[in-house]
Amino acid sequence: MRGRKIGSGGERAAIAAALERARREDGLSQEALARTLGSSQANISKLLRGQQRPRPELEASIRSYLAARPAGVAHPSEAWTRRLLAACERSPAFRDVIDAALMLVNENEYSDRA
Repeated sequence: MRGRKIGSGGERAAIAAALERARREDGLSQEALARTLGSSQANISKLLRGQQRPRPELEASIRSYLAARPAGVAHPSEAWTRRLLAACERSPAFRDVIDAALMLVNENEYSDRA
């Protein structure tokens, strides 16, 4: 599957099923998945129903998204962590807020020990 275009029929259905499974495991709406992949919700909906082949850029994003996921989600916090990391990648401002919150937590942890 790697390096080839997504064909019709079985491969397209397999990709759609894998993407839908990953979306649900990650707790993402179609809209959030579309933002993660750099597409629209309408395109993702058609793709998940097997009605549309992805354009090359979207296909590359889908392959990267699926390849970056573990084979199975061992703990619910893993899906939450992946969603948090994806949000940090999409929004530098959100990442700055998370960094500031972590610094506060760490400062409070050390001051509580003193």
